[in-house]
Amino acid sequence: MKGLALPVLVVVVAGGVAGLGALAGLGPATVLAALTALFCLMAAFGGPLRADLRLLAGFAPALVFGAGVPRLLGEVSDWAAIALLTAVVFVAGLLPALGRRYVTVGLGLGMASVFGYGFQLTGAASAAQVLGAPALAVGVVVVLRLLAGLRDPGKPVREALAELLAGGGSAEQATRLWLGDQPRRWTARVLAQTLRYRAARRVLEERGVVTEEAATEADKLASLVRSRSTSDSGVAAPSLTGPADEWHSRMREALSEIHRAATHRGESTVEIPRGLARRVLADELRGALSWKSAQLRHAVRCALGLFVALAVARLRPGDPLTLSFLMATFAVMQPEWRDSLRKAWQRVAGSAGGAVVLALVLWWLPPSALLPVGLVAMLAGVPVMASRPVLFNGCVVLMSVGVNAANRHLDPAPVLVEYLLLILLAVMIGLLFGFAAVPGVRKPGAPERLATAVADTRALLSRLADTLRGDADPRELASLFRQAARSQQDLLAAEPGSAEPTGPQQESLEQTAEALRGLQTTAVAIALPGPRHASLAEPITELLAGHTPTDTPTDDEQRLLLTSLTTHLTALRSTT
Repeated sequence: MKGLALPVLVVVVAGGVAGLGALAGLGPATVLAALTALFCLMAAFGGPLRADLRLLAGFAPALVFGAGVPRLLGEVSDWAAIALLTAVVFVAGLLPALGRRYVTVGLGLGMASVFGYGFQLTGAASAAQVLGAPALAVGVVVVLRLLAGLRDPGKPVREALAELLAGGGSAEQATRLWLGDQPRRWTARVLAQTLRYRAARRVLEERGVVTEEAATEADKLASLVRSRSTSDSGVAAPSLTGPADEWHSRMREALSEIHRAATHRGESTVEIPRGLARRVLADELRGALSWKSAQLRHAVRCALGLFVALAVARLRPGDPLTLSFLMATFAVMQPEWRDSLRKAWQRVAGSAGGAVVLALVLWWLPPSALLPVGLVAMLAGVPVMASRPVLFNGCVVLMSVGVNAANRHLDPAPVLVEYLLLILLAVMIGLLFGFAAVPGVRKPGAPERLATAVADTRALLSRLADTLRGDADPRELASLFRQAARSQQDLLAAEPGSAEPTGPQQESLEQTAEALRGLQTTAVAIALPGPRHASLAEPITELLAGHTPTDTPTDDEQRLLLTSLTTHLTALRSTT
């Protein structure tokens, strides 16, 4: 969302939830509901409507629990509440291991839980009001997501397929979005032929062959795939010239098939094996539940860091600035220690800049201007939260100090000093645990992590082929799936103290990670119980040996799986 869209959405959602909260009798928890809804928005969008609603069905009770129960438990025992909130943050830190889509889910759950615990209500609230606030927030966001996607629920899938065809998208991400929706037959054909086109084009480019003509045709077809209707598209069938060798022929055939599928759209659904999505997520989670997993160690560091911050906050009961301290601590701790350092710099620089601006406001304007200045600063900072975080953090200073000083009739200068000291302490705690290396854990560099991830995935595919032939016990695949998932997660997660990859190394790591995740997802689909994919054993063995499969499956599902394997293995060889 760009321009005025984001601040308008924020005002509409927060205002709407606040109004509903007042009507529902939430009392002092109304503001908590309005602000919690903003964290729910972080997790609500990111895929097709069907998949997002399924995700929200699991996210909603988790958020209500995280944002409400620790706060209620704190009225009985501070330490019990701190322990419970620490556990919630640990789970939030582990969620990104499930895939890219769950990064914002974990962030939203963690921030909403910390916010729900630290937010100072203006009066006493009952247990029903405290739990009703996040429940109302989630309910409104679910309705908003439903309304936003009801007119065109398949748009995210078409967008992902179009980006993949145009060369700027991720094959693994497009495949996951396609699987998460109700897969249509025409989108299945577009996905399969796009993977085939990309593999052929990659081979030709590695040989130094110019493929600009094909790229131009692919861009035209991408606009056709992206469109909701093809009644007035006017995109002609591709007519490529060039040699009649194998790879040029494959590229031409793939583009022609994409045009045919996108023009004459078969809307019947493709039968997807039951449990495929759950199996993929389960393998990712099992891979992370090991002390060897970098994501698990990050979740532990994040939980311990917040535990220390909560213990410090316990010494300052009733202080409204405690919330800023807790949120800053949570924000600084990132999976990558370099990201933690960057977040710390953004927080310190933004706070310092905001303090200077606030000092000028106090010098030039009367104290009565603090409240409107703080509110305007917050509205101005929301649109640049992601693009210009330093500016956003500066706006937070104006809002937090200005609003608290005005509402509590305090001298703003001491409040500002207190705020800066708390932010400095939050940064120190965040960096301490963000940089903390777990004792006894090796710190492999980028080349070693790359080699390990590739070797583990190749071992998985080799054993999968043996299992399909009946030469291996299917139960042995489970450990290989866990190992491959863990090494793929660790590929982009450098342990504190490890050598920083160079620019080319980082690019190679990201490309390899995408190819390996695609191979993992395809392997899960092939390995699902049943004999239907036994004929893929020999093609998998041939692909691992670097040969083109001699037999092409006649079944649509098997052709898609084999095309996916071919594309990702081709990409893997080009990056390693």
